[in-house]
Amino acid sequence: MGFIKAFLKKYSALLPPIGLLLFALLLLPPTWWVGGKVKAQMAQSVGQAQTIRSLMADVPPRDTPAQIQTYMDRLENEVTLIDALIEQSSQRELIAYNIFPEPKDTSSQIFVEYGKSYMRAVDAMLTSLNALDAPSEAEIRARTGTGRTTTPAVRGGMDFYGQTGARRPAAQDPMVDALCIARAESISVYANPSVFAWHDFWKEFKFEGTESALRDCWNSQIALWIYEDVAKSIEAMNVGSDKVSTSPVKRLLGVSFTGPVQVGDSRQSAMYREMIGGRAGQTSGRDNPNYVTTALPSMFMDKPWTGRTGGTDYDVVHFAVSVIIDNRYVLAFMRELCSEKEHAFYENFDPGGRLNRSRHNQISILHNAVHVVDKDSALHELYRYGSGAVMRLDLVCEYLLSRKGYDSIKPEPIKKYLGQLDEQQTDTGGTMPGAPAGRGGFSDF
Repeated sequence: MGFIKAFLKKYSALLPPIGLLLFALLLLPPTWWVGGKVKAQMAQSVGQAQTIRSLMADVPPRDTPAQIQTYMDRLENEVTLIDALIEQSSQRELIAYNIFPEPKDTSSQIFVEYGKSYMRAVDAMLTSLNALDAPSEAEIRARTGTGRTTTPAVRGGMDFYGQTGARRPAAQDPMVDALCIARAESISVYANPSVFAWHDFWKEFKFEGTESALRDCWNSQIALWIYEDVAKSIEAMNVGSDKVSTSPVKRLLGVSFTGPVQVGDSRQSAMYREMIGGRAGQTSGRDNPNYVTTALPSMFMDKPWTGRTGGTDYDVVHFAVSVIIDNRYVLAFMRELCSEKEHAFYENFDPGGRLNRSRHNQISILHNAVHVVDKDSALHELYRYGSGAVMRLDLVCEYLLSRKGYDSIKPEPIKKYLGQLDEQQTDTGGTMPGAPAGRGGFSDF
């Protein structure tokens, strides 16, 4: 005890620091524990703060819901507009408004007047194109007092596309040559009314009964819409050109719904009918639209790449078009043919109603073929295409028509033919009079 007292007395001044040290040592573990807990809470708080800042950055402005609604409304309006354009694509101007869906007059005269109006519409297209054909034999004789120096090739020397190995003589009558050059310098493209088969049909029209005439009116009207799109495409390609030599599209060879476009004399046409077994669709001059459904095959190919056939929403028509074209503009013409075009139409097909304007884009190219043109061949003897290389471009195309747009005026015989009515097909298997009985056998065209 004495030792302890002596020690405490001697080192009494150290007791407070020692006590504080011991106290600090006792407080250290709780401090570490509390500090770790506080640190963890701080880290959590920092993380929460960062999350809140991130969420605050993503919070849309107060007017964003209204903007979203506006955007959705715009999308809905676009869908509505597209539906309207699809419907309006087959709402086009008609040659006559007193015939569809059934004639308002039983007199055959309304069909005669329809034919006259049809021919005027074709002539107006050619005028818009600044188009004429090469001088005819009669014109050459009248202007020069002589005929041309060569004649078209006969059947044996002409191939499927109207090309021929026969060549015109190197020396041609200068007067004939001058007449041909003058013609080429005065027009933008070679074409004549006969490249549109229905023009000649109505020129030679003979009344065979109301139902037959009604079918002819409808089929030729559909054909005219397609003719117009082809003509507009050529006009757009040749804009600014007033002579054949500077025009990208040099010559329109024809538009056909019943097989490849044929060019040449009557011997070639006979050969064509023989090749397809007498099934050419231009019966009595008719070139009926090649409607394609599950029951009606295409005259051009077995399996189009689009895979489309007529049905509830659309009618599908296949056709061929052929032109002589500057070889540099082949792809450009194909793009133009498939481009958007404008048209006008009367609301509800009522000429007394409002005249509307719309746009349509109904052509798809199914197949194309290009062939070199021998400008020295007899087939092209009277044509002057210019100094550059030209090609013959043959296209098979598909045309879509919205049933919703024009079914209100579609004649009942056409609806029967397309299988739109519940009535049974006729004993002939539903084949429209004047239409081909089967495919033309050109799946590789």
